[in-house]
Amino acid sequence: MSEVEFVRFLKTAGSSPEFLARYSPMDLSRMLFHARNEGFDFTEADADRVVGRLEAGVIIEKDREPFDGDATLWRHMWGTRYLDYLVRHVAARYTGEELS
Repeated sequence: MSEVEFVRFLKTAGSSPEFLARYSPMDLSRMLFHARNEGFDFTEADADRVVGRLEAGVIIEKDREPFDGDATLWRHMWGTRYLDYLVRHVAARYTGEELS
């Protein structure tokens, strides 16, 4: 399943500063293109579904906050590249087992 591939991509970015630094400045279409060339088979829709579930899980389950515009998680997004935010503030809140 391609959602699993996007999770694998996030895990790789979280465990390799070089990988994250290479992908972080890319827009989504470039990221998808280069990730596919490196063997990650996921689509924008796959990434959207995973991100939505992970963000909701951080806010509702981990932070125990309402899922609204005042959630603490959203503050980490400001002034940060989106992939950095996803890796450092969303995926990092989960164990490897939870992400699987």
